Amino acid sequence: MTQRLVHLVEHFCQYQRKQRGKAEGGVGTYRWMLVQFLRFVRAREFRLARVEDLNTVMLQAWMDGMAASDLSVNTLRCRQAAVSSFCNWLVKRNFLPGNPVAKMDRPPRQWTPPAVPSTSIMDALIGAAKERGRPRDVAIFLVLRFTGMRRESVASLQVGQLEGEWGLRNVRVKGGKVRDIPVPALVMRYLDTYVREVLTPAHGTPTPDTPLFWSSWGKRQIGRTRAPMTGKNIWLLCKVYGAKIGRPALKPHDLRHGVAMEMLGERGNLEEVRALLGHARIDTTQVYTSIRPAQLKTAVAFYEERALRVLGGPEKQNGFEEHSNVLRTHLT
Repeated sequence: MTQRLVHLVEHFCQYQRKQRGKAEGGVGTYRWMLVQFLRFVRAREFRLARVEDLNTVMLQAWMDGMAASDLSVNTLRCRQAAVSSFCNWLVKRNFLPGNPVAKMDRPPRQWTPPAVPSTSIMDALIGAAKERGRPRDVAIFLVLRFTGMRRESVASLQVGQLEGEWGLRNVRVKGGKVRDIPVPALVMRYLDTYVREVLTPAHGTPTPDTPLFWSSWGKRQIGRTRAPMTGKNIWLLCKVYGAKIGRPALKPHDLRHGVAMEMLGERGNLEEVRALLGHARIDTTQVYTSIRPAQLKTAVAFYEERALRVLGGPEKQNGFEEHSNVLRTHLT
């Protein structure tokens, strides 16, 4: 009997979660991308996808269809990589004789600078949560803003991981690994107060395994429901507060970029940034040196004096401002 891919996709996702230690967010992304291929096969063949549908002809037709839909090159690259990982898993289990993706061209990587919020924007996010009187939201944004952690890692925090004024211990990070993350002492004191004055009254005396952040909502005929927060909850929270401070496009991962740029600007040490963010390779961290590079701005600082001389010195700046106003008038 021909094996249906939908069942194998679930086995693959379970493997990623249980044996590879992937976070739920990463597993969900794998599942979503693979389901896109299953839907393509069903629409094309009018049946459920089978193992034999994983061939270069079908996969290339899928890629061509996505390209015709004007999806970005990076999206095509990511989806092809997800199917390739799935095929490698099937090869090791003798469902496929080889990986068909290996015979296909891989879309080139297109790099675009990440969105980097300024220090004032990151601080405004915390200020907005304080104005609303939401200590849980303040605690979440403090952790995001001063550690650069990913949202899934923040959502997974437990009471037992708070380590005095040092920081967080054994935090689950990308790839199923754990690591220790330093946190400013004042932030740790706030988290301790949050546990004592907010978490304990709501959930009783916490144990080391008690989730740090909870979400609650109401349902008809059921009443109030509480559950540990997820990465998606934190993403939505960031969107809500981002809209309040005039940055509706702000995402939790943007804060990670902001922390990286802030630390690079203050310390000028790429290795320290790599260690804080938990990157396995320094090449990943290297991207931040190409975003508003501080060293390059310093290197051309000698032009400031020359620009001042060309524009006429301080005593002639008023005249320069008048010329600028005239120019703006003509342009508008």
